Amino acid sequence: MLQLNKLVLVFILALKLAGSYVPEKVIVTVYYESQCPDSRRFVEGQLLPTIKLLHEYITLKLVPFGKAKSIRHGNGGFKCQHGPTECTGNIVQSCALDLMQERSDLEKVSYVECEMQTEAGTRRDMRCVTRAGLSGREVLQCVDSTAGLILQLDHEYQTKLIRPSFIPTITINRVFDQNVQNSAFQDLTGTVCSVLRNAAPCARYYNTLALDYVY
Repeated sequence: MLQLNKLVLVFILALKLAGSYVPEKVIVTVYYESQCPDSRRFVEGQLLPTIKLLHEYITLKLVPFGKAKSIRHGNGGFKCQHGPTECTGNIVQSCALDLMQERSDLEKVSYVECEMQTEAGTRRDMRCVTRAGLSGREVLQCVDSTAGLILQLDHEYQTKLIRPSFIPTITINRVFDQNVQNSAFQDLTGTVCSVLRNAAPCARYYNTLALDYVY
């Protein structure tokens, strides 16, 4: 108990010292699929809470492709793990996220969470797109043009670089590490905080965990 109390005091001190700290940025990349149950649970249970807490400390990259494969370099479309509707959902999200480049990471994740919950984009339903303040017409134009194809081929290229065996796959600072993957899938906030130094939100996060343990 004495050791645990010391741990709490350390994090309280870190919280006080963090006031003058200029945040460092951690690059978090998430490779996922539009109809993957594990991807949906991760977005809702791990990614959204982490971005809400640590958005000042994270540069987020979202790659909706997963275990899909292009056919004849995209000329024959794509084959997706959960069927053709997943391919539609992937390309809808690719187009929407491309149009959201100047938006905050929290806005992007809120949009993706809507898509993962409703699977609207898999039916070409633009409810999540319009809720994000985008033009449904503009997104569909991208989906049905070479622009959407190019975005998906780029996401395929990015995904192949890490050759994921499990979706979603999460990398920190563009490097795949199986231990980081295992940790991030279960506790993304804690994993990112293990990389950050003197981040006030991490001090609060660990204090909360410590106090939960005490009580």
